[in-house]
Amino acid sequence: MRKLILSMTFALCTVVALAQDKQDPQSFFIRVGGGFGQRLAQLPPQIDANGRDHYGKMRSGFHTNLQVGYLINHKVGIGAIYSRFGSKNKGISNGVSIDSKDAVSFAGVTINNIIPISDKHDINFNTRVGPGLLFYNTQNTLVNAGVTTFSDLSDESLGLFTGVSLDYRIANNLRFEINVDKTWGRLTINKVKTNLEYIALGVGLRFQF
Repeated sequence: MRKLILSMTFALCTVVALAQDKQDPQSFFIRVGGGFGQRLAQLPPQIDANGRDHYGKMRSGFHTNLQVGYLINHKVGIGAIYSRFGSKNKGISNGVSIDSKDAVSFAGVTINNIIPISDKHDINFNTRVGPGLLFYNTQNTLVNAGVTTFSDLSDESLGLFTGVSLDYRIANNLRFEINVDKTWGRLTINKVKTNLEYIALGVGLRFQF
């Protein structure tokens, strides 16, 4: 937690320093988006072909995010973001029937940088980066020889969110975005290291007011 606080403090100090050259009006924004995500976790060891198929499918899922923020000028902003990746699948591994659900969520702060690349077509290139907390939850229902067992594990860790996007103005105070995001982080559950990193490709809308 101490590292997270120090990282957030450094990020906010950086934004304050950049804000000294503000020349543009201030405005708030809300961004909503979603798309497809891919976990970068390795497959569990000692599983058969069916298990590899099951856990391979668990690495792909849907990604959603919500961001609210404040544009200091037309080039720099700060925000708070919530991002979530979720996947589920039913399969078999080593003769055991498995019904799995995984979720990785990120909540943190970001520094946004907006770079105009086409004034004529009003297209911008955006970057977002910032620290936060990663929340992991995995639920598994196992059926083996007629016996059903259920596990529900949750934990949290420090993480980092990064993203890039292209946006295009489609109406006054409304922009359409195509984005690629990546969330970084790891944690240890029951003495097993788990990679929480995932990459996502999606679209979004940004409302400014």
